[in-house]
Amino acid sequence: MIETRLLRQFIAVAEELHFHKAAIRLHRAQPPLSQAIHRLQDKLGFSLFTRNKRGVKLTPAGSAFLSAAYSTLKALELGIEHAPQVSEGIAGKLTVTALPISTENVESRLLLDEEIVMALPAHHPKAKEGQIDLRDFAGEDFVFTPEALGTGYHSQLTALCEAAGFYPKVVQEAAQIHTLIGLVACGFGVALVPESIANSIMRDRVVFRRIHPVTASPNPAIGLYMSWSTHNESPLMDSFISMFDLDVAPQVEGMLAARVS
Repeated sequence: MIETRLLRQFIAVAEELHFHKAAIRLHRAQPPLSQAIHRLQDKLGFSLFTRNKRGVKLTPAGSAFLSAAYSTLKALELGIEHAPQVSEGIAGKLTVTALPISTENVESRLLLDEEIVMALPAHHPKAKEGQIDLRDFAGEDFVFTPEALGTGYHSQLTALCEAAGFYPKVVQEAAQIHTLIGLVACGFGVALVPESIANSIMRDRVVFRRIHPVTASPNPAIGLYMSWSTHNESPLMDSFISMFDLDVAPQVEGMLAARVS
């Protein structure tokens, strides 16, 4: 182990290239400083300086070690500044993911509940109806996002169709929601999508209609949940969760909704 005190003494001598000036800078006598540099060289196993009548000079190894000494002390300084911020929950690393997690020891919070609507080609016979009955689409072609892209979302849409008495006939899949709507616009099929999509794209070629609730069917809506492990004691996670109790919550929820869609 090399003490940071030795590193600071070495840096002083390396910058001054003069033991007496370095000693004055460190507010100590020169002999103990020379002894400290000798101890450091013994620990390292190589010479840091060469001394002759013309003065003191860093060896090639000494120059390389000087860079390492600077980096070490800088990293320590940053760590001392950063650690209290981590302790207070205002800095650190927080991983946010949409991968499925075990429900054991997990707490969840509903961020928003968005209605599911039907996207239809503008020329579709049902396009002029104010609210559609999902049971009328039992024989229709559907376009879906791949199940692997969001198992819960895919399952909820499928369950909605099954409650209406049929299993959706999926003829085309698209990973991006805008591509999905493009397929609807081109007449490949109809699609079940979050209502927020209805306010943004292809209103001239695609129409969006609310779904009439089917008796005993799931609510035609999809919930966006935030879930976290109760075993995670990170202060940063507590700070992140508390954001949803403040005025910034609607803005954060909007960003999350946009990301999901």
